[in-house]
Amino acid sequence: MGSQMFFSIRKQKYLCPASAACPKTITKLAEIKDVKANDQISQAVKYQAISKLDQNISQKDIAADFGISGMTVMRFAQELSTYLRPNHHFLPQNIAFDDFKAGNFSSSGMSIIVMDIATRRTLDIVRSRHNTYLRSYFLQYDRQARWAVQTVTVDLYSPYRSLIHEIFPQALIIADRFHVVTQAYRALNLVRTQTMKQAGQGSHNARALKHYWKLLTKDSTKLDFKTYRKSRNFRNMQLCEQDIVERLLNMSSALRQAYVYYQTLLQAVQQRDPRLLESLTRSAAGMPEPIKKTNRTLRKHLQEIKNSFQTTFSNGPVEGTNNKIKAIKKTAYGFRNFENFRLRLLIELKNSYVSLNFHSHIKKAAHSIQEQAA
Repeated sequence: MGSQMFFSIRKQKYLCPASAACPKTITKLAEIKDVKANDQISQAVKYQAISKLDQNISQKDIAADFGISGMTVMRFAQELSTYLRPNHHFLPQNIAFDDFKAGNFSSSGMSIIVMDIATRRTLDIVRSRHNTYLRSYFLQYDRQARWAVQTVTVDLYSPYRSLIHEIFPQALIIADRFHVVTQAYRALNLVRTQTMKQAGQGSHNARALKHYWKLLTKDSTKLDFKTYRKSRNFRNMQLCEQDIVERLLNMSSALRQAYVYYQTLLQAVQQRDPRLLESLTRSAAGMPEPIKKTNRTLRKHLQEIKNSFQTTFSNGPVEGTNNKIKAIKKTAYGFRNFENFRLRLLIELKNSYVSLNFHSHIKKAAHSIQEQAA
């Protein structure tokens, strides 16, 4: 950011001797604009440094630019924590939360991101996903705020259900459609790997199933049936994507059953068809065990999945924010303190209410410093 500048300033000391009107001797030092008492770093440098926290730059790099230490940068940001406290008298009508791998801040290693799903703004980062911790966190919000919540969009993690009914009694639970499809996606892949093991390592079937696994998970309506290419796992025959998938499914009846189940679920979710979904969940008899397990999960959350068909809300914005958090952690090489971790995330996530308040305060403070310097 430029060369460092050091000022050695002699301050005038003022003495007010004791008198009848003022029995105590008063000593006071002259003040310097833009530098607080007992500080050695100007306010301008402080605010310039913390204004960089909204960029994906490590604290060490920010500190090096301004000739200060990394912990000094975070300490400056912590001074603003009073402006960044959540409003416990308000919650949006439509919220969503999802867990992400945060580190050793909780026994589960998972923290929670809470989001206003309608505006896609991050509300807060919660240390642990355990129900006990989440209950104590959400009970900080007053009853009126919690009862105002109308929908909660979450994945299929079962322990959340009892908590949501208790904390948000008026809220409708919406199962995230991505996680619904993921259940069948994983089951299909598990059946595929089981088929490969049965075929034997190095066999033609195993090699073909490994090479073309993406075609099995692709939406069947988007398979190419016009373009023919040489297929090395099928003696270089000219085949289109549909032909390849059909040949793969002929290798195992269990694989075909899992494939049909996955594609039907994909169709039901895309078309938001509750009847097709109900029909699918009632027809899992005789299916491979991974599909049966998936079907039990879907039946358990059937009404929540139907609720998702009636709204545009999903955990897509939350998953996108999770990817941003991964990038922040990678740049910082991890965090040892959760409060510093939370503060940095909420500042750097530009869609968070904290980030908006943070930038507003920085802007006002910078304007005030400019007025003092003028």
